[in-house]
Amino acid sequence: MNELVFKTTALSTAEPYTTSDIIAEYSNNEHKSIRKLIETHKTEIERLGVLEFEIAKPPKNSKGGRPRKIYHLNEKQATFLITLLKNTPNVVAFKFELTKQFYSVREELKQRHSLRLEDKSKRKTLTDAIKEWNLKDKYPHPYSMLTNLLCKTATGLTCKQLKERYGVDASITELMTVEELGNYQQAENKVIAMLSLNADYQQIKALLSGGTLQVAI
Repeated sequence: MNELVFKTTALSTAEPYTTSDIIAEYSNNEHKSIRKLIETHKTEIERLGVLEFEIAKPPKNSKGGRPRKIYHLNEKQATFLITLLKNTPNVVAFKFELTKQFYSVREELKQRHSLRLEDKSKRKTLTDAIKEWNLKDKYPHPYSMLTNLLCKTATGLTCKQLKERYGVDASITELMTVEELGNYQQAENKVIAMLSLNADYQQIKALLSGGTLQVAI
């Protein structure tokens, strides 16, 4: 089944949600019927969180059509709403998949948040390692230079490109997937170790690219 659950932002603090048109499509109902059901039970739904919505324009190159109001429902709101639907085979299959996807997105956000907290605890270590790096004065901006290298190693993108990917100006570790965060932390540990050996930037870059490190101790 296609993607049913989305995130409010690209950050690890995002909230998962689904939409009224997703519920309509996969429960084999007209969107206007689902929208009416939401509006009928709006008081109860709003007790489970702020009821967000968007105004969606007609598809590009479509003939006619009017903008549609599409509701965004958090997990509790969506769960309540789908209990009001008849348990046809399609609805049961949809409920099962929606539950799985809400759980999956929640777990992914939780892992990203935990990994980011772990990374924040290492930030001081990396900062201290750079401060103690004998070659730091050789480079104009050693911290941003190494952070950019770590970002490129973990995601394949520079810090600027990663932010542009999501259109958000936030900490780069907030924007990484669980896998990218894991890669970032592994690379960060290597950089800290290499800084203690006073490796220069080119040596550090070569090692993170899969080369070997040769330094005089």
